[in-house]
Amino acid sequence: MRYFWLLLAVVLVLLIFVNSSLPAAASSKLSGFAAQLVLELSRLLDIAMKGNVEHTIRKLAHFLEFACLGLLWCKVFASFHVSNRTSNGYILLFCLLAAVVDEYIQLSSPGRDGKVMDVLLDFSGALCAWLWYRIVQWCE
Repeated sequence: MRYFWLLLAVVLVLLIFVNSSLPAAASSKLSGFAAQLVLELSRLLDIAMKGNVEHTIRKLAHFLEFACLGLLWCKVFASFHVSNRTSNGYILLFCLLAAVVDEYIQLSSPGRDGKVMDVLLDFSGALCAWLWYRIVQWCE
């Protein structure tokens, strides 16, 4: 089972990098589709949506992608029976490196740019998931 978690973590990192390598038009098309679904759902539920929904969905997706990545790295290290003290730094380092590389890839994608704020947003998703995982673990 330990290699299953490792495989999932690697696959998620690759998916994040592939999405970052998409040109701006293709990326915007994907997030625009998601925004339309959210807007349609909000109309059905009679919820007023304000602001740039596509931008919000894009940022939320990055946060959640990296939250999932943080949880997967926690599971990887736990499945290999690495102590929490040792694994904490590696988990956070791997997530930070993935966030930096993700934004670096976007620099070379047509019409896209990499931002330090996006690195911080991505890493904050991983950090929140890691913290949640440790709190749940501590409560057990």
